[in-house]
Amino acid sequence: MTTDAFGTAALRGAVLEAWRASPARLREDANTEEDHARGYYRDRVLVELAQNAADAATRAGVPGRLLLRLATTDDGTAVLVAANTGAPLDAAGVASLASLRASAKRDAGTGTVGRFGVGFAAVRAVADEVTVCSTTGAVRFSLADTRELLEGTAAQEAAHGRPGLADEVRRRDGSLPALRLPWPTEGPPPTGYDTAVVLQLRDEVVRDEVRALLDGVDDVLLLALPGLVEVVVDVEDAGPRRLADVTGRWDVLTAEGEVPLALVADRPVEERAARAWRVTWARPRDGSAVPGVVHAPTPTDEPCSLPAVLVATLPLDPSRRHVVPGPLTDAVLDSAAQAYAQLVGRAAAEGADATAWVPTGLAAGAVDAALRERVVAALVRTPLLVPASPQDALVPPLRATLVRDLPDGPAVTALGALVAGLVRVPPSGLAAARALGVEERALAEVVDELPTGGDVDWPALYDALDVAAQDATAREGLASLPVPLADGRVVRGPRGVVLLDDDVAGVAPRTLEVLRTWGLRVADPAVVRPLLARLGARRLDAAALLAHPALRAAVLGQADDDDLDRADEVTAAVLDVVAAAGTVPADAAAWLGLLTLDAADGEPAPAHGLVLPGGPAARLLDDRVLAPVALDAVDRWGRDVLVAVGVRDDLVVTTVPDVVAGVAPDDDADDAAALAAASLDGWADYVDELADALGAGAYCGDVPAVADLDAVDDRRWPEVLAHLARTPDLRATLVTPVRGEGTAATAPSYTAWWLRTRADLALPEVFALPGSAALPAAIVPPVPEVLAGLDEEALRALGGVGSLADVPAARWAAVLDLLGPVGGVVPLDVAGPVWRAWAQGAGPDEPPAVLPALTAPGVARLVDDAVVADDPRWWQCAGAQGVAVVPVPVAPGSRGAAGVAELLDLPLASWRLGADDDLSGAGEPEDVPDALLALLPDAPAQWWRHDDLRVVGVPVGWWVTGTGTQAQVHAVHVAGLASALAWATGRWAARGAVETLLTDPDDPDAALGLALE
Repeated sequence: MTTDAFGTAALRGAVLEAWRASPARLREDANTEEDHARGYYRDRVLVELAQNAADAATRAGVPGRLLLRLATTDDGTAVLVAANTGAPLDAAGVASLASLRASAKRDAGTGTVGRFGVGFAAVRAVADEVTVCSTTGAVRFSLADTRELLEGTAAQEAAHGRPGLADEVRRRDGSLPALRLPWPTEGPPPTGYDTAVVLQLRDEVVRDEVRALLDGVDDVLLLALPGLVEVVVDVEDAGPRRLADVTGRWDVLTAEGEVPLALVADRPVEERAARAWRVTWARPRDGSAVPGVVHAPTPTDEPCSLPAVLVATLPLDPSRRHVVPGPLTDAVLDSAAQAYAQLVGRAAAEGADATAWVPTGLAAGAVDAALRERVVAALVRTPLLVPASPQDALVPPLRATLVRDLPDGPAVTALGALVAGLVRVPPSGLAAARALGVEERALAEVVDELPTGGDVDWPALYDALDVAAQDATAREGLASLPVPLADGRVVRGPRGVVLLDDDVAGVAPRTLEVLRTWGLRVADPAVVRPLLARLGARRLDAAALLAHPALRAAVLGQADDDDLDRADEVTAAVLDVVAAAGTVPADAAAWLGLLTLDAADGEPAPAHGLVLPGGPAARLLDDRVLAPVALDAVDRWGRDVLVAVGVRDDLVVTTVPDVVAGVAPDDDADDAAALAAASLDGWADYVDELADALGAGAYCGDVPAVADLDAVDDRRWPEVLAHLARTPDLRATLVTPVRGEGTAATAPSYTAWWLRTRADLALPEVFALPGSAALPAAIVPPVPEVLAGLDEEALRALGGVGSLADVPAARWAAVLDLLGPVGGVVPLDVAGPVWRAWAQGAGPDEPPAVLPALTAPGVARLVDDAVVADDPRWWQCAGAQGVAVVPVPVAPGSRGAAGVAELLDLPLASWRLGADDDLSGAGEPEDVPDALLALLPDAPAQWWRHDDLRVVGVPVGWWVTGTGTQAQVHAVHVAGLASALAWATGRWAARGAVETLLTDPDDPDAALGLALE
């Protein structure tokens, strides 16, 4: 006979009596059990069994060990056994299991988990037959026995006229509250355990579900139920799996306390006495993922997006799946947030990246949102961010600063020694830093606040920042980086600071002191690092130092200052740099020439106003204009250094940059062009000459010129000219014309222009090159004596021409002026070359005031008005109506009568004198000889003989109207007929041969010449 150790008969009797009295109570109990089994606890049987095991261990004060075993009995029934250590089953526990409403743990104290007395109902989700074995006895719950008992009781009630219970049992269709009726049974728990719950699984589907739940048991179960120290999962065919020592795999932090009574006033009565709260956070030490739900302490359906497991005594709704909002929840969440912050702070102290624990993005639910808000507020005050300086402690976000452009790396570490609160944040943690409200500052802001005094390891700082400076944005942020100077000052910003090369190390310290007053900022050699050059500091050798604005300012400043002592200091400093450099940049020559030096007579003068004793310049230039430099300056600095700064040893070339025709630099300007132009006599007039030749505004580029021509000793001109012609760089400035951008025209070089127009050499506008015999001496004189010995190219630059076609357009007026007064006879050997030159493309740039023209056939005079002969016919009309005629030679390539007329701005003869058919004089037709026609097939077959032929009122020897075979040829004599036939057939150059054949038709030479012409 089975012993009823827990008085189950009384429990069953009480329940049955209640159901008899009120069948509705049966319905209520059945619905409640069904809701718990099929709804609230459908997938939580293992968790609920583990929870009961943890509570039993807590009540007994022993380490909780749980065995979860899935096995199959001999009859093929699948069985789940949940055995645990701890307080054994007692009568109150059995009553609690059978009540569904009241937990026996109400007065168990802190540490127990179950509170509602309904978790055990989860077993009904998987089993209809349940046995609880303990060292104190055993009970069982059976759906079959419950159905049998209820059906018998309902029948009895119906027999007494009370069918209500029977009707309710029938309507339930077998879904009855099995857990309300406990039955005594026998059987011990597994060895080593105090209690075991044995579930006969309903079917294979349930078995598979339980197997899946067992496979999912992990460390989180131990974390959620701290009363358990071990869970063994033993699944048949798979072998046992033991979970223990969870703190070795998880970093766990627990906080607990008691809430004020007021916070539980709105909670159910059973919960009001449970004022203790407990919060546990756990993070996996291996960084693995965690279940994303809140545990209270068993899993709920409330999502949690934080990267740690949260187990908290949060109030739940009856389903135990959702947190109930209210003041108690708020208080527990407050405590959870503080505990989380402690856990993160502890992890950060151990070297973990705390930013990975900061919630970012969107919350996963209402509870998650409330928790995240509190967590962020707690983290803000928790030291968790890595300080930039390794010597500093962790920094709370509330007092932290990060560099927006430079969140991490060696540069931040270096800056951390100088900026309080500066932290290092990996790129992955930037969103977290922003969520924590960490102050983000631009690199430029941080750099602006770096100290300029104190004990700063500048080289180390520069080396650390150098890697960051590879990025253009970072370089902008470092623009105001402090830089210690050699003079002890610290300036902000490397731009404008110079880094001196070794070749400058030899300059005197006083040199740098003097130049410093003019803005030269030299970095302390001890701090020079590549970063400074990357940020705009200029690394200069001595030659580059000469191009620095500070030296230029110093030279220009002393040139305008009357303080000679100050000028001497500047001169000594600049000459010291020049000596170190050895060479001078081309663009520095103009202003270096303004250095003040002493002349031999003790008077101060600019360097470019002095000459070296014994040199070519001293011999060629007038010492009253350019005096010798003092000998002590030569002894101190040497000839090469003095020449480098502009003291003349020889004639020098000065280049004026970016010349624009017609635009002269401002006299008060100190730019390179103005300084160079200031040393060239007559430069303003020369650029006007360029404008005339090339057009105003034409860009001419850099124009080299020989300086100091106005200082040449008048007695030395032949020697100077010869020197110019044979010295390559000087010669180039003489013979190379200036060209304007966008035009084919050229202009004379400055040197050539100056020698022709401003030197006292009495050079004619043009002169004949040696060997140019065809030039009329009356208007083109020979080479001037002062130019004797110069080569042809040099002579051409100074006005020499080989023919009148070479005469520049601007000089024709001067050439024509040499022909004498108006009305004077011009020999044909003088006038002819002029007319040929005009026909060949030469000529004045403006219509001449006077010009040679025919005033009668064969007679040329200088006239101030004339017409241009349309063709050779009109040459015969010279003097007609008192009009002089300019003949235009007929030759290949000639610009023709129209071109010459346009050049001279004169009308054509036919326009002024009349039509070419204005003929008078009777004539007789005659045939052109056949022999001539054979050689001139385009000639007309007939011509008209005249005794007297006139055109526009003057007698002529021949005339032609029309051309070719249709031409009408008129002539007075044989020569005229030859000219007429040659013109009519377009064979003007052959008129001599035609005349010979007209006289002697058998002349073979004339015939051959005409045939070949």
